[in-house]
Amino acid sequence: NQILFYISIFALLLGSVSSSLAATQTEEANLNESELSIETAWARMPIGSNNNSAAYMKITNPSAQPITILGASASKVANNVELHKSYVDEQGVSRMAALDKLVIPANTTVNLSPNGIHIMLIDLKKTLEEGKEIEITLQIENSKPIKCKALVRNN
Repeated sequence: NQILFYISIFALLLGSVSSSLAATQTEEANLNESELSIETAWARMPIGSNNNSAAYMKITNPSAQPITILGASASKVANNVELHKSYVDEQGVSRMAALDKLVIPANTTVNLSPNGIHIMLIDLKKTLEEGKEIEITLQIENSKPIKCKALVRNN
């Protein structure tokens, strides 16, 4: 009877470990599926003596759930980084507004572009050099940050 008791305990423990491993693998798969894909990231060189710049990129959400970008940072090059949207007001004047967050819908690609949604690099710490790359980090809701390299361009 003692042998059966120990075999039963061992079987229960083995089943528990297998379930935990399967759950961990599923959670890891879900985290990997929620990764955003960043392509063609670039940053504009500042115009004239302006100490600000902007970054643009194509962001793809391949998952079945929306993913929210809560903000961005580029601590090596800018003192402040904000999500922005450009628009034209009722008088036909171009304006910009800060965004609290950017939701990338499921199975969708969002293009950050001039005259649209973009990442503002405010109060640059150093000169952006054409052809060099800068690192931008996107803060993702309920997930780890995503880092990308943006090529500095003069246009």
